[in-house]
This record gives sequence, structure tokens and C-alpha cells, in this order.
Amino acid sequence: MRQRRTSLVLSLLLAAPVAFAQTPPAPNVIAEARDRYQRGIDLFEEHNYDAAMTEFQRAYELTRNPAVLFNISATHELTGHFVEALDAMLDYERHAPPATVAQRRADVDAALARLRQRIGTVVVRVQATGLEIRVDGLQRPPATGTVEIRVAAGRHRVALAAPHFQPREAELDVAGGSTVIVAEPLVPEAAFMAVESNVPAAEILIDGHPVGTTPTTSPLPVPEGTHHVVVRRPGYTVYETDVNSVGAGARVRAQLAWADPMPRDVGARLTVQASEPDIVALVDGRRVAADGTALVPPGHHMLRVERTDFLPDEREVDLGAGRDNTLSVFLVPTPSFRAQYTTSRRRALITGGVVLGIGLAVIGAGAGFFFSNESSLSSYQSTYNTLHNQFLACGNLALCGPGMTPPTVDTLRTQVNNAQTDVDNATLLRWTAVGIMGAGLVTSIAGIVVLAGAPSGARFERRAALFPRVGLTPQHLSLGWRF
Repeated sequence: MRQRRTSLVLSLLLAAPVAFAQTPPAPNVIAEARDRYQRGIDLFEEHNYDAAMTEFQRAYELTRNPAVLFNISATHELTGHFVEALDAMLDYERHAPPATVAQRRADVDAALARLRQRIGTVVVRVQATGLEIRVDGLQRPPATGTVEIRVAAGRHRVALAAPHFQPREAELDVAGGSTVIVAEPLVPEAAFMAVESNVPAAEILIDGHPVGTTPTTSPLPVPEGTHHVVVRRPGYTVYETDVNSVGAGARVRAQLAWADPMPRDVGARLTVQASEPDIVALVDGRRVAADGTALVPPGHHMLRVERTDFLPDEREVDLGAGRDNTLSVFLVPTPSFRAQYTTSRRRALITGGVVLGIGLAVIGAGAGFFFSNESSLSSYQSTYNTLHNQFLACGNLALCGPGMTPPTVDTLRTQVNNAQTDVDNATLLRWTAVGIMGAGLVTSIAGIVVLAGAPSGARFERRAALFPRVGLTPQHLSLGWRF
């Protein structure tokens, strides 16, 4: 069958007349075209079809004689270039003189039918801007939408490429008269985007799809191109931006601020119960009231509690939305403050002990003096009473003893006065002793006050700091925890 068709084509080539256009080319051009045409016939007879094709095409370029298209079509067919052969035959049918086409109608129709049976169609339905298509290494013009490509029956390699997409190649077996559809979308080229935020646990959305939360451990993979990035977290303003991501250079630095005003149904109330008063509470670096009056964004935070002379306490916390959150914090003193505090306590204890000891010693001395003086006072009082009674009795001479004379009464008077003086002196000494004991008591009380006011030795012990305390209010008795 192939040998019969080859003889037919060869005979057609030998019988093909040279029909020039209405405006003939220059004589030398015509001469060259005839030479090349004849050389093509010779090469064809030698089965050197590629060289013959080169000569025929050159002859056609010189004269634009449509008769040569018939020869070109026949040569393409023999080399397996069925698409090119069909195009050349169709051009021959359109541009050759109608009488010539009619004369060869049977051969033309047979060739067209034969070629169409050896041609399939590859339909590319891939949507990608700037799509490039290569079939067997030959690039087709950039296209958008559906593209139909005629190929000779057999196996073909189809390659697709587009900006921001991964290239793809596939080998397709195309049967004559069949259609093979390529519709699988191209895979977007992988790019990476780094997303940072000043707020942890913020949700990251790229093109409306959640992809993770901050902080991210590594850049996020995204298709190459422009993307809409949203970083959000309840209780904060929303951050939005558009980013063109190519390769690994895209970076987003989101700055979220607390919502102002903070919605009450969203905000969390924070109460910090610390082991020390006058603390400073910071949530994510922002100072807040520690008594539960301030509203902060819910969720994950970094809480820092500070106080002068104490080491800061820093921890991660999760605060529930719309409710009270109570946290207990035990602050540890700095080494220098602990040493200063210990020295102050020791000094207070020593001072209070010394003062209390002096006071007790003074009380003891005063008491000894008091009781010693009391015995003398009792004796002086007894003597005074006796002499005073005698003196009263001598006021009536009849009552005086025998031999008493007025000078004797004077002597008795002097003795009574002396006894009175002794009693007065002893009484003064009594109150002096009481005063001494009072001074000792005051000194002792001062010592006790100093001891009671000494810094607590259990202040920096966690167990003592957590000892329950009772607070009495006018309304009720409340039990809380001492920190």
C-alpha cells in the first residue's frame, strides 16, 4: 500500500506543471525556482525526503506557485508530518487554479481523507495567565482559555508552563481522528511567607483561609502571587494587608492594638493577688490595674508582676473572656533587699530586747527599793504615832507623868516633829520607788513595741505568705488568703 501511494505521489510530482502567479517573478528567480523544483524531484526519487522538502519549500518561497504545495504535502506525508501535509493540501485546494484542483479532485480528496485519519487533536483547558504550550519541544503561541492543537497520530510530549505555577510535562498517545483533553490545573509555584505579630495566639488568615497562629515556627507555604493576609485576635484591632509572595522573601509584621473601648462581653477581668502590696501588673508589656477593674483581651498573654526590691514574676496566662480571672503570685526579694531586711529585723530584735531588759531591770530595782522603804516607813509611822499620842496627852498637865515639866513637853514636841519628818521622807521615797517602777514599765512596753514591730521572719516564706487571713467588714465576715 505504501509503495503504491509513493509511486502515485512521484508521478504527480513529475507531471506537476509550473503555474506562475499573475505577476511573474523575474526570469532569474523563475530559473532558480525551476532548478530547485527539479532538484526536489530528484531528491524525492532518491528517498531523501527531508532534502527534497527543503528544495520544494524554497521553490515555493521564490514563486508562490500553489502547484508546489501539492508536492510539499506529499513529501510531508511520507515523512510522517501529517498536520503539515494536511495544511499544505488545504492551501493547495484554496489557492491552486480551480481547473487544476478539479482535475486532481480525486487525488486531493483521497489525500485529505487519508491525512485526517492520521491526525488527532490535543485540547488544552488549563486556566493560567501567560500559559505557554510546547508540543514535542515546539512552542505554541501563548494562549488563554481552551486551545486545540492538531498532532500526528502517535505519542507526543506536551509541556505546560505559566508564571507562578510549576511546569508540567506529560506524554500523550493520540490516535488518528481522536481528541485528548488536558484539563488538570497547574500546581501553583510554592512560595513562603513569614508572618510576625506583636501579639501571641493571633489567628492568621491568607485569602480567607486560616493557616495558623502567631508566633509561627517557620515561614508559611503559599502559592506565588498576591495574597490578602489578615491577623486577628478577640479584643484586638484587626490587621489586614496585601502581599505579593514570590520565593521566600515575603514578610508580614502585624501590629495589633487593644480594642478601644474593650467590649465587656469579650474583655477579661484580671485580679492579681500578690504576696506583697503595691505591685505593678503588666499584660504583654502594658500596665493594667491588678484589682480586677481593667478589661484586657481574652486568651493567651504574658503576665509580668513587678515591685521595688523584688524579682519580677513573669508567666504565661490564659484569660477567659467575659469573666473574672484571679491569679496568685509570690514575689521573691532580691538578695540585697533580703540581706537589708534581715539586718533590719536583727537590729529591731536586739534593740527591743535591750530596751525590754532595761525596763525589767528598772522595775526590779524600783520594786526592791519600794519594799525596803516600806519597812522603814512602817517603823517611822509607829514611832510617830506613839510620840504624837504622848504629846497630845501632855497638853493636859494632869495627864503628864510625874516629874514632867514644860521643858519636857518641848522636848516631846521636837521628837514628834522629827518623827513626822522621818515619815514624810519615807513616803517620798515610796513614791520615788513607784516612779522608778513606772519608768521601768514604760521602758519595758517600749521594748515590747519594738519587738512587736520588728519585720516578720516569715515574710519571705511561701507557706507563711499563704496563711489564711480573716477580714471583718461591716456587712459580713470574709475569709481570704493572705499572700
